[in-house]
This record gives sequence, structure tokens and C-alpha cells, in this order.
Amino acid sequence: MIETSQLQTLVAVTRAKSFSKAAENLGVTQSAISQSIKNLESKLEIKIFKRSGKNVVLTPEGERLYQFGAHFISEMKDTLDDLQSDKDTMRGKVRIGTLTGIGKSWLAHEIVEYAKENPDLRLSVRMGHQEELLADFENNLLDILVLPEDELPTHGEREFFLEEKSTLVFPKDHDDFNFKTKLTLARLEELPTVLFEKDDHLFFKWCRSKFKSTPKKINVRFTVNSHGHMLQAVYEGLGIAVVPNHVLNRSYFKDKVSTLGGEFEIPSGKLYIVYQKESENLLRIKNTIDRLLSHRDTFKI
Repeated sequence: MIETSQLQTLVAVTRAKSFSKAAENLGVTQSAISQSIKNLESKLEIKIFKRSGKNVVLTPEGERLYQFGAHFISEMKDTLDDLQSDKDTMRGKVRIGTLTGIGKSWLAHEIVEYAKENPDLRLSVRMGHQEELLADFENNLLDILVLPEDELPTHGEREFFLEEKSTLVFPKDHDDFNFKTKLTLARLEELPTVLFEKDDHLFFKWCRSKFKSTPKKINVRFTVNSHGHMLQAVYEGLGIAVVPNHVLNRSYFKDKVSTLGGEFEIPSGKLYIVYQKESENLLRIKNTIDRLLSHRDTFKI
């Protein structure tokens, strides 16, 4: 087995480009450095360094091993720093994951402000797809998730965040969409429509809520898996769409498209904050969750 000390020696020599300088940096003898590299080469049956003038440089095999060693040591240092951080201080790492729409429209903005208020915290926001976020949470690569109710992990503690709403939007001042509150399901089937992918669950949920049924046919004009680009398409007159309120309220197109008003907004799902059970006694995690909960009124649903 490769020893951590051997990887540390490899990294030190690579960065110093010299056995003697690496020995000085690590506070050991040059012979100890040489022996460590020799033992490592013997174990792996490869040549790690070669001479280049007065310096030593990596062989191709050594370069691959160095990349692994540098990453391993960096991760180990981060982990040890986290373990050694006092659980009752606001120091250390907090890693948050959420869906891209929520991250862009709300969470990232809140965490920027939170980071300014807590200079000793190392904060990161990961925005992505459900499967990737859940996998990272399962592998303890994320501390906190903000996700819809139907996309929660099977383990972890959870806090109800809020109930999101969605609304129908349509182009402003466009004769083809002059229906206002007289919209019917039959009329909806005729209107050009912008969907979030083929099976747009928000669109169908909105239809079931307002008409107790779904369209038998849909006049699909444009499909894109981005609520922001759906709003752009609506603005350009391509059709109607159903989008989350929090996306609309923070969008450039907020005042450039029309809605049917509050009466036609529908609850579209609950959002939860989920965190690792073993992290609940860490002050930095607790305070981060409290911050998100106390600022949920800025999440314009």
C-alpha cells in the first residue's frame, strides 16, 4: 500500500523541483526524501522522477501519480480542517445544493450576502439536476439541500421551507392572446404553447387545478428545459407557458409578459431544507439553515 507520507514527499519534491529543497521544506534529511521516493518507485514498479539539469521533473507516470497525490492531500487537509473546527464557532465549510432554477433565482443571492456577514465560513452553492445533487448528498459531498418534496433523499433531517406557486404567462399586447380571464380549456388547446420538456408537469398541474382536466391536445410551439428561456419565448410571442412564480418575479421579463393575476396562481409543490443528521449540532450548519428559513420571505413565490 502507498503511504500518505510518500505522497506528501512526492508532492513536495515536485513543487520544489529538488530533493534537497523538498527536504528543507519538510524538515527532514535529503536521504530520507530519496529513500521515500525510491520505496514508492519500487512498490509501483515505475520511474517517478528524471533529471533535467539541476532540477528533477516528473515522468509521465509520475505526473499521473502527482495529480492523484495532490488531490488526495488537499481533500485530506480539508477534511481534517473540518473535523478540527470547533463545532460552536462559525468557521469551516458549508456546502449547499439545489436545483438550478432555485439557485439562480434566490439561493445564490442569499448565500452571497451570508458569506459577506461570515468571513470565516467557506460557503459553496451547487446548482444541478436532482440525481447529481442526491448522489453528492448521499456521499457526504453536500451538507444542505433545498429541494421540492418529490425530490428529497431517503435519509437526512428535513425542515419545511415554503409552498411554491406557479402561474400562466402570455405575451403582452398580442391579439392572438387576448383572452384574459375568459380562458377555457378548449381555447387553451388552440393556443401556441411553450413547454418545459415534453412532459411539463407544472403545465398539466395548472390545467388540472383550473379546469379539473388536462388538454386532449396541445399546440406545442417551443420546448426548452429552462424556465428563464420559456419566459423569453413567451415575450417573443411564441406562446403561453406555466412557470414558477419565483422565476418570474426575478426575471428580466417580469414586466414584459402578462399573467391572469393571483386568482390563477396555483400551489405547485412544497420545498424543504434537508441536512445531514450528523451535522445538526454544528453551529455553522444550524445558523445557515436558520438564515435560509428566516429569509424565505425574499423567495418571491
